Amino acid sequence: MTNWLIPCNPLKYDVEGVFQEISEIDWKQSNPIKYAEIGDKVYIYISKPVQAVKYYCEVISVNKKESTIDDSSFVMEGSTYKNYGRYMTLRLIKKMNEPVRIDELSEIGIRPPQGPHRLKPEITSLFEEYINIDEVIESVGKDFQSIVYKEGKRIGLYTYCYERNQKLRKKAIEIHGTRCLGCRFSFLEMYGEYGEDYIEIHHTKPLSSIKEEVIVNPDTDLVPLCSNCHRIVHRRKEILTINELKMLIKQATERF
Repeated sequence: MTNWLIPCNPLKYDVEGVFQEISEIDWKQSNPIKYAEIGDKVYIYISKPVQAVKYYCEVISVNKKESTIDDSSFVMEGSTYKNYGRYMTLRLIKKMNEPVRIDELSEIGIRPPQGPHRLKPEITSLFEEYINIDEVIESVGKDFQSIVYKEGKRIGLYTYCYERNQKLRKKAIEIHGTRCLGCRFSFLEMYGEYGEDYIEIHHTKPLSSIKEEVIVNPDTDLVPLCSNCHRIVHRRKEILTINELKMLIKQATERF
């Protein structure tokens, strides 16, 4: 099975509107999508002005000579989508719980796709995180402790864990601020306005080593780290604790 990333121009085809009405659409097959097989999975990237991956689909038929699904009311530029000559049928599996936006694609080395793009397994794992992100709110009161967040499947790309749930990231910053908890570096102080509100968020319970769904508390499980400290704590198989990181920094300071 292959996982694909394919683009859609919302100014030519209203994919968001069509998926509100029906769950299956015929998609033109162009190179190298002509090699798509039944059972392949497809992520749809919506170009400007949306610029995000929002839909996860399955290929249920290929090499159709004509489109058999009437979605004409959602086609804004018919010359692109009609009488193409070869189609595959996509069935919507799920809308992404959180869109994977263009800046996040850039961080993992993916440019906005101009055509069909095969996804590497590690990138597919990252996309799956966005599909499975969930939020649970308990009605215990207005205090923050009544709110917990769930994050699901394991992932091997620690650097981007903090981006998977923007609500978690925002809450962690509200609690801990944007100064590195290890070396006390501040992007704001170093880079001025350009560095405002920027910091990486580290899971003290590394999700890459946890196979089951876990509850993440931004107060106790997430801490702000600068890029250098974040990479150091993950440099080896045994992830450093924050106290161990601080000890290394203290020893280095004493040497110099």
